[in-house]
Amino acid sequence: MKQLLLSDFDGTLTTRDTLPTFIRYACGWKRMAVGFLVFSPILILMKLGFYPNWKAKQRLFKWFFGGMKIDRFNALCTGFAAENAHLLRPQMAQIVAEAVQRHDRVAVVSASIDNWVAPFFGDGIQVIGTQIEVKDGHITGKFKTNNCYGPEKVNRIRQEIGLEPRNELLITAYGDSRGDREMLALADSAFKVMGNGQLRELRSANEKPSATAQTYGEIIRFGIVGLAATALQYGVYLLCLPLLARLFPAMADNPLATTANTVGYIISFVFNFIASTRYTFRVKANARRGAGFALSHVVNYLLQTATLNLFILFGLSKQVAMLPMFCVCVPINFLLVRFFLKRK
Repeated sequence: MKQLLLSDFDGTLTTRDTLPTFIRYACGWKRMAVGFLVFSPILILMKLGFYPNWKAKQRLFKWFFGGMKIDRFNALCTGFAAENAHLLRPQMAQIVAEAVQRHDRVAVVSASIDNWVAPFFGDGIQVIGTQIEVKDGHITGKFKTNNCYGPEKVNRIRQEIGLEPRNELLITAYGDSRGDREMLALADSAFKVMGNGQLRELRSANEKPSATAQTYGEIIRFGIVGLAATALQYGVYLLCLPLLARLFPAMADNPLATTANTVGYIISFVFNFIASTRYTFRVKANARRGAGFALSHVVNYLLQTATLNLFILFGLSKQVAMLPMFCVCVPINFLLVRFFLKRK
């Protein structure tokens, strides 16, 4: 029976995502920092699931490399691989090398641009990656193929390797993220490469993480969304304070702060519900969850109002009083939101 080894590249064969590392190598720290700052809104929207992964990646790639001569780009790719061989995980490199020695077919299937992936490997290893468009010897900044991620990995494997007859082919696959899920599902034996480099055999490519790991993931995503929503609410609050003071000069500090916080809270609430359902807890938005989410935030709003005014009475300024208020209210809000969005 023929053997086929399939492996993801970033995070599986390597210890990190090579896109930012390559950009830093090719463009330097300063240009990299400026580029990621320019595209930070798009990258945040991508992480929240509101902007296509491939489109964000293509726009970022075009900003850094659009118009560059392909010969220069390929030279940078070769130099990058030569200087960064230490990024390869020793255990995974050994697994791949042993498969090549056995004359198994080996393919590295990656969402990264294949120009900088291929130089990491020698003969006997096929690289299937995202390909870039070149015209008149210059990079256009567009992708020639679809981003080799998720289902597209399987499409490219079928196109470039072929899997027929399937009953005469034994496939082993390695991956580390949800972008590898479909490729792992294709395999007879699938392994997830953990962050520490250890391998965990999957009973199913769609195997769910443990309840503890799932909760930790939700806490991290809640923190990301919470920071964005809090920054939005606090920004609106600070903008409203001088505006309300001009419109209602006789208004006392407490009602002024409460009104400004209410406006910010409403705007933040809309963003928070969309992000919490689609990104944090990954559940489908419906009327029942919307009502539960609204109820949790009514409780949170009343708690915020009470603690905000309490800290102002304790002598904190209107601008500072919101900070300890968030420290009290955010953990309680997480428990309430999780209960209403996750309950069956």
